[in-house]
Amino acid sequence: MKTSKHAVVKILLTTLFLFYITSLLSCSGKQKTHSKRIVIWTNNSEFAQYVEYFNSTHEEDKAVLVYKENPALSLPPAKDELPPDIVIGSWLRTEQTQKYFRKLDYIFDVNKLSSEYFYQQLLESGKVGAAQYLLPVSFNLPAIIFENQNKNLVSDSYTLNLEQIRSAASAYNQKNRKGAYTKIGFTPLSNLDFLYLVTKLKGVNFHEEKGQIVWNQFRLDESTAYVKDWVIKENESAQTEQDFAYKYLFMPYYRQVSTGRTLFAYTTSDELFKVMSEQPLDIDYRWVAQDKMIFAEDSMTMMGIYKKANNVVGATEFLIWFSQSKTQQHLLERKNKLHLQTEQFGIAGGFSAIRDVTEHVLPIYYPQLLSNLPPAQMIQLPQKLPARWEGYKMQVVEQYLLNALTAEESKDILPMSDFEKEYRKKFYD
Repeated sequence: MKTSKHAVVKILLTTLFLFYITSLLSCSGKQKTHSKRIVIWTNNSEFAQYVEYFNSTHEEDKAVLVYKENPALSLPPAKDELPPDIVIGSWLRTEQTQKYFRKLDYIFDVNKLSSEYFYQQLLESGKVGAAQYLLPVSFNLPAIIFENQNKNLVSDSYTLNLEQIRSAASAYNQKNRKGAYTKIGFTPLSNLDFLYLVTKLKGVNFHEEKGQIVWNQFRLDESTAYVKDWVIKENESAQTEQDFAYKYLFMPYYRQVSTGRTLFAYTTSDELFKVMSEQPLDIDYRWVAQDKMIFAEDSMTMMGIYKKANNVVGATEFLIWFSQSKTQQHLLERKNKLHLQTEQFGIAGGFSAIRDVTEHVLPIYYPQLLSNLPPAQMIQLPQKLPARWEGYKMQVVEQYLLNALTAEESKDILPMSDFEKEYRKKFYD
């Protein structure tokens, strides 16, 4: 599914790019002295709409899109490649990529943009030292969903921690006369993303250091021990969970709770509100928190101006224009009015980094937010992670966790280094 989605996005953005390039090159005489193009590198399909609206409201500079599957991996541009003015994507906060961006502190010296617009911790994440190099665009949060009819089984009105999930889920378990489970409140092993979230909540702290992925091994062992204890004490065994998931949980996550097979299902805000806006579902949600912290998804979207941009003035204008509440409100109104079908939630696929938009504008289009907005003071930033993190996480971290949690004996648990070697063979050798 991910491959086809990327293919569609690539075709869309490439088509738009070629269209704009063709039209703009017809004015090549005017381009010789001053480039009016704002070249934007991104893999976010929502920006096709944003660029179209920007161009319709600006007479001078016109933005064009260049699709990059992973913009962070495309820096610096190839020798003969048209360089970007703006880069938008995930994984731009690393030491390897931040050096390719210009300082943006001057943006806050003009009256049109204030640093107060942003969630402050998100804005801070774009700094190197005291200097601002990147602006936050959007973010997503982990969530647990359940049927409204089971709301009485949920102890908190806004968040749930691991122990609360575990306790309520265990009480929901049910067996038939033959002793086989017909309901299991929650199956941790059926969702690798949830297993990874546990490591974040437990302080494993995966991050990049001098080009290497490092972590707290003690906390990692603690995380696997915690989940293993959960699985065995509450759901009998790893094999029991896997058998139950194979028999009953072959359906989308939201159907798992609507059919009553499980009390809870795990998801993230982008998936949750996209589904809830597409079809009527009698479900509610809680943010997954631990010690009053909700960890934002690693793939938080950022944007910055390329260090060797040809059109710094136009790029600055675009960043200021996009980072205003009224602009994003117009973008959402336009999307709704024109019934634009997109695959993404909110602004650029997530909650807007502009606090006013998330708290006052998004609930107009996603009414479910009215009952449980993200508590700003609890949002925690993801660590700085490399551009290839998603692949590493899936092939190394999650596979290690699955092996450690399903191995019948300790001697069968493979060290993380074994999965890392296989990963490097596949992607680097």
